[in-house]
Amino acid sequence: MLNGLCNCDDCRRRTGAPFSWSVYFPNEAVRSIHGPLATRVVETTIPRTTRRFCARCGSTLFWQADGAAQTGFAAGCFNDPTLPAPSIVVRYPQRMPWAVFPAECQIVDIEELAWGTGPDAPA
Repeated sequence: MLNGLCNCDDCRRRTGAPFSWSVYFPNEAVRSIHGPLATRVVETTIPRTTRRFCARCGSTLFWQADGAAQTGFAAGCFNDPTLPAPSIVVRYPQRMPWAVFPAECQIVDIEELAWGTGPDAPA
């Protein structure tokens, strides 16, 4: 499981927070999600990302980047206090100037993760 924080403008707008916390699972491990979904395609990210929201309440549920082997979920949607702390930070140059992240978080280039060459990329 990849577990990290993102500082991009789109994630800040999506969450209403200074950064987002996401967990990623291999696509083949994701079960079917039922219920009405709304979709937004984010053309400004590299790679392009398709986000899915609950059509009833508007909560962000999950997203997939074009060509990615993993599906991302909003970590705050998990009611699980044992969810591990984030291990990476992406889009670090876009962070709020006052944002401080845990020392254990590795700053990673998003393109390395997107194309499977980053530190938490599947082997």
